[in-house]
Amino acid sequence: MKQKEERDELKKMLEKSPQDINKNVPGEQEDIPGLQIDPVTDVNFIELKEKCENDARIMLTNAIAFILPTDMIESNEYLKNKLEVDTMSLAGMVYQLRTNEVMQKALIDQVNLGMVNARMFEVFSNMSKTIGELNKQLIQTVEAIKETYKTFKNDVKEQRTEALGPTQGTNGLITTGDGGLVTRGTREMINNSKDRKRAELILENSKVIPNIHIEDIRIENNTD
Repeated sequence: MKQKEERDELKKMLEKSPQDINKNVPGEQEDIPGLQIDPVTDVNFIELKEKCENDARIMLTNAIAFILPTDMIESNEYLKNKLEVDTMSLAGMVYQLRTNEVMQKALIDQVNLGMVNARMFEVFSNMSKTIGELNKQLIQTVEAIKETYKTFKNDVKEQRTEALGPTQGTNGLITTGDGGLVTRGTREMINNSKDRKRAELILENSKVIPNIHIEDIRIENNTD
């Protein structure tokens, strides 16, 4: 069909169409078979996302509870912001995991209804692989986040130790102001041991000289 013939055909269709085309469009309340499709899932994805954020926050709070106290996090702006960023990152991973699980369940439901073809089994296999990888990444991410908070705790402890300064106690051990023990290297321990031996040797040598009292000395006068 030539372009002119197509144009004439469209023109005839328009001329035969009603002036108000809305009369041929079904309304929202009309129940027309084929247009009313039941949802595949009954999941509210907005609520699911909020739940994932809450789960991620609980997961992180429990993970770092034995590393940093809650009051330290609340009193430090950097830690508070970091916790929020880590929560958002973890919540995104949890959301991806949950949505993949929902889609996988929907696929299983469709297969149970008789909608079976080879492509659906391929999609199911890929989704199973994705869910497994997401679970693995989720565990690795939590462990990596825990390590960052451990590093932060050690940095804070070192800063406090440097600020307080080392002191030597009566037992010869060097301790920090907060009671922590400062360990010594092998060379320092050997030198300290040598110094103690020298001090003990000097003390033993001083005991060889007897104590002489003035009243024990007899003075004899020689008279011619």
